[in-house]
Amino acid sequence: MQFVRELQRNIARDDRQAIAARVRYPLTVFVGGVRIPIPSVAALVEQYEVVFTPALKAVIADARPSAGRPAGAALTVTADFASIGADAVRIERIDDALKVTRITVPLAAASAPDGATGSSLAPRHDRPPQRLLFGVGQLQRAGALAAGERDAYLITATKNQLLEMRITGVAGRSVVARMMNARTGKPIDERAQNGVRTWVGRIPEDGEYRIDVVRREAAGEPRLSYLMTVSKR
Repeated sequence: MQFVRELQRNIARDDRQAIAARVRYPLTVFVGGVRIPIPSVAALVEQYEVVFTPALKAVIADARPSAGRPAGAALTVTADFASIGADAVRIERIDDALKVTRITVPLAAASAPDGATGSSLAPRHDRPPQRLLFGVGQLQRAGALAAGERDAYLITATKNQLLEMRITGVAGRSVVARMMNARTGKPIDERAQNGVRTWVGRIPEDGEYRIDVVRREAAGEPRLSYLMTVSKR
């Protein structure tokens, strides 16, 4: 399918604009049961890393016609639509053009595509903190954690800036965030030290702050997905 081959090339180059042009808007993205609306090209480009995770990229890269392929890598074509993987990417004809109409982000890639050895699929504990680069406004990051795992993020903020951080998509306190000064390791406050689902407050001083999203619950689902929303005002 030519559309999928071109999408694979766009993904391999991380060509955000070309990928965004292949989407029908508004787009609905599902991450571990959390629904993320993407209203425009600009919004998809901004939230590219939330949507096109290493797991989703691997599924798209390995998509081939379904005969003899594992379900997670299959490309299925019907009279009404085409889908990649277990409906990870839905493709439909809209006004005589093929467009991506829905995305369901897989929690993890079962394996890397043939010949892939890049660090994007490395174990989480080997990855450095992800730097969140944005000014005033809001961004989101999604992830999935096994027992004992954590995702780390770095954010720059100024003294007295209002910061809001929320963890959604999980029940109770199975996944929480801890926030600290990245230079000193000092927690922003006692709540941030213990771990919270929601933190709203003023930044105490100029600097870089680290957010650790931590899986606290050891039992239950093998992996728990979460959505983190951070805003600065």
